[in-house]
Amino acid sequence: MCTIVLKDIMDSSTLLPEAGNLFYSQIVKGMEDSDKVIVDMSDVTALPSVFLNVSIGRLIDEWGVDKLKNNMVFTMITKQQAMRLRDYIVKYGVTA
Repeated sequence: MCTIVLKDIMDSSTLLPEAGNLFYSQIVKGMEDSDKVIVDMSDVTALPSVFLNVSIGRLIDEWGVDKLKNNMVFTMITKQQAMRLRDYIVKYGVTA
């Protein structure tokens, strides 16, 4: 299993697309190396669409939503964050 601390990624750049690309790269590497990726959501205050589009959206485009659901686990996630991710994935699937 691979653990990604999302706050560290989001703090690594003031540009959300750049941080999203880094998140995407780490997820892909984690899935290639160990199949399962754990995303630690501690201290994450927002999940902007521009960040999600270049990370989660790109994963859905390339690997499909089922792979995402089967291989990613979110820890330390708030109810609001979980709802935001769920809504994003559902809406993204409709528009993709």
